[in-house]
Amino acid sequence: MRRILWITGALLVVFVLVMQARRPNFDLPKVHAAASFDATMHPSQQVSDTLHQSCYNCHAAQAKLPWYGHVWPTSHLLQKDIRRARARLDFSSWNNLSPEMARIRLLSACQMMRDAKMPLWYYRPLHPGSTPQPEQVDAFCSWAQSLPAAAQTASLR
Repeated sequence: MRRILWITGALLVVFVLVMQARRPNFDLPKVHAAASFDATMHPSQQVSDTLHQSCYNCHAAQAKLPWYGHVWPTSHLLQKDIRRARARLDFSSWNNLSPEMARIRLLSACQMMRDAKMPLWYYRPLHPGSTPQPEQVDAFCSWAQSLPAAAQTASLR
C-alpha cells in the first residue's frame, strides 16, 4: 500500500512539473492608443482611474499577470477568463463599437458594478483594492448615463 501511494505521489509530481512547461499564449493583439477607450471617449480622470483599477486587467490588452498567472493550472484559467472578458467588453479596441453599442456596454458595466457582479467574486480577494467604492461607481454611472442616447447620436452624424 505504501508503495502504491509513493508511486502515485511521484507520478503526480511529474505531471505537475510537465504541465508547468506548457505556457499559455497570452499574446493579445497589439492595439493602437488611438483605438482605446480613453482616446475615444475622453472620460473624466476619476472614471478613467476607476476603470483602470477595476476593469483593465481583464477587459483590456494591458493585462498585468500576477505571479500565479505563470503557474499551471491558474495560468490556463486566467487565460480563459481574460479571453472571455475581452470578448464581452474590450477597452483596448473601443473604436470598433458604434456610439449606441458603446453606451449600451457602459450602462451594462454600470449595472454590473452596482450589483457587485464585477469584478468577479474570485478576483477580489487576490486583488485588494480592485473593487470600486460606491462613490466611484456612482461617478462612473453618472458619466455613462450622460452619454447621448441612440436617437441623439443618430442626429449627430
